[in-house]
Amino acid sequence: MDIETSTCISVEHLQLLQSLSETYTMPIRTIVSSMISFAAESNTLPPKTFTRLTYRKRGTQWKRLHLVLFADEYEFFMDIRKVWKMSLAKVIAFCLDNVLDQFLRFLNSKIEEDDYYVDSYRYRNYSFEFFREENIQTGRFYWGIHPDIIRKTKHKPRKTLIF
Repeated sequence: MDIETSTCISVEHLQLLQSLSETYTMPIRTIVSSMISFAAESNTLPPKTFTRLTYRKRGTQWKRLHLVLFADEYEFFMDIRKVWKMSLAKVIAFCLDNVLDQFLRFLNSKIEEDDYYVDSYRYRNYSFEFFREENIQTGRFYWGIHPDIIRKTKHKPRKTLIF
């Protein structure tokens, strides 16, 4: 299921994304999603707590950016908003201003390694759990394969079928 959303970004950032889209023959949504994922995995920003969501600065020329996201990708974006306390527009602007060079070096290295492909399943292992721990309601979000699944598959003996 795809989820449609829109946000406003500066004209300069939109032009930059359009240029990157042409250069790498990738849809803008893939560039945005990959860059945000890269920033999150690089621990670019520490989580912020006990503060309000922040928004982009006013007074700039804005253009609407329409994005069609996978459902799990959308949930990941909502988590990033929650963890970094930024609107999606501000997350995109932050990544373009602070992470783009490092992201492009990473992307170019993958192209050189011939490991360049569009991964439509980046967030498919996204999961979360809610439980009580010492009478405290707790939630955990996993942006990858759940550790219990990894442990179970590493230690699980294989069964041989005999016909």
